[in-house]
Amino acid sequence: ERAEDTRLLVDPSHSSTRTCLDALKAARRPLAITHTGCMAIADNPRNKTDVELRAVAEGGGVVGIYFMPFLREEGQPMAHDVIRHIEHALDVCGEDHVGIGTDGRVGQVVVDEAYREMFAGMIRQRREAGISAPGEHEDVHIFVPDLNTPRRYQKLGSLLAQRGHGRARIEKLLGRNMLRVMEQAWA
Repeated sequence: ERAEDTRLLVDPSHSSTRTCLDALKAARRPLAITHTGCMAIADNPRNKTDVELRAVAEGGGVVGIYFMPFLREEGQPMAHDVIRHIEHALDVCGEDHVGIGTDGRVGQVVVDEAYREMFAGMIRQRREAGISAPGEHEDVHIFVPDLNTPRRYQKLGSLLAQRGHGRARIEKLLGRNMLRVMEQAWA
């Protein structure tokens, strides 16, 4: 209640299922799960169940699909994995309640030896600290390689169009839905 009273957008992305559903039940305004995947596709605690996704949509909120390792149970996620999660979320939530939530940097990641060493060290530190999530591996990057470009949104939009998604839907997915929910929360 205090978060909503101060015009904060409540984001249960890192919550348990119970906490997420409790927050949705108590919410007076739409919430945003700003970065997640669909547990129905990749069973990972970082992803959300269909029950959670549906509840966000029913409350007028939005679910942002991320470009993270947790889109697959094994191996490096690629653009087709992002699209699988987007299309599943569309089936569960409807086109007014799905967006993109990369949970990562916007610019292109330059994968050179220095980056590989830094990334491997970060994964080892997270594992040693007991905070790594299933799916984190030294050879599975926290970006989607075939969307690792400054034009990732244009590329994703083109891939969605090739799969038959119309322009209006793609615009909602690539930003309009998130903007709507943020405007409602911050009004």
